[in-house]
Amino acid sequence: MISLSKKCFGSADAAMVMTCFLWGLNAVISKNALGDTPETFRVYIYNGLRIPAGTLFLILTLKLTGDSMRIRIKHLPYIALLALVGMFMFMFTFILGITMTSSTNTGVINATIPIFILLTSFLFGIERPTIRTITGIGIGFLGMLTLSFRLNGLSINTGDLLLLVSCLCWAFHTVFGKRLLGFYSPVAATIWIYLFTSIYFIPLFCTQFKDQNWSSISLMNWFYLAVSSIGSIFLANSLYYFAIKKIGPTKVGVYTNLTPVFTLLLAVLIRGETVTITHITGLLLILTGIGISKSKNKKMTMQI
Repeated sequence: MISLSKKCFGSADAAMVMTCFLWGLNAVISKNALGDTPETFRVYIYNGLRIPAGTLFLILTLKLTGDSMRIRIKHLPYIALLALVGMFMFMFTFILGITMTSSTNTGVINATIPIFILLTSFLFGIERPTIRTITGIGIGFLGMLTLSFRLNGLSINTGDLLLLVSCLCWAFHTVFGKRLLGFYSPVAATIWIYLFTSIYFIPLFCTQFKDQNWSSISLMNWFYLAVSSIGSIFLANSLYYFAIKKIGPTKVGVYTNLTPVFTLLLAVLIRGETVTITHITGLLLILTGIGISKSKNKKMTMQI
């Protein structure tokens, strides 16, 4: 008898769809909440608030599940470096980048993360490149370059470059963060990385604190901050790890390709941005490159 359980769309599949939706939503509403006007959050204030808030919810969840936050002292330097390069630099360049480019560009560029993961693995000797993966990476980056095509040639946006750096930092986090999973639960490891990231943001938070007009921040932007903290950091992480446990990392990795699609759709619905043929072409090329690259590298998935 053939079992239908693995073919049905279950709770884990729904969890991954919701996770990708929350990641896409975060990119759009964060752009709305950030700026230099009195009713918006300054960039470092926004991250300095949402990361500790989301981490607190993760800690409460860990306590409720009875899992442990204990960590070996010898692992602290590794976690500190991983948090600095893989998470702090990711958060720093991502949030700064989305203030300088459109949400639609953000969605397309973030689609390159799986390709950066493969590239990072090759550079550090963790995976061996093949003709198939090299071809896929090349097609993926060609898709990213379509965002820069103009009638008079290539025009590279500073925000797009910052987002590319954020993708590289996230790839570093993914590749080297996997080592921690042999010692700690995914949620516990993520909490420690976020704790260090929160500490790294303190100096930047303090530099903008005096310039932040707290009384003028709109209620909608406070709402966006809450959604980003609870939705993107807390709920998305919880659903992601639930899905990994139920359906495994390979299928989860396939679902992560929905994130840029949600980002583009929400950019249109929430911000009224226009999705052009350039965005669609770029996204399709990137997804094609990912499909070619992963056809013989099914174990390479995002870890958030």
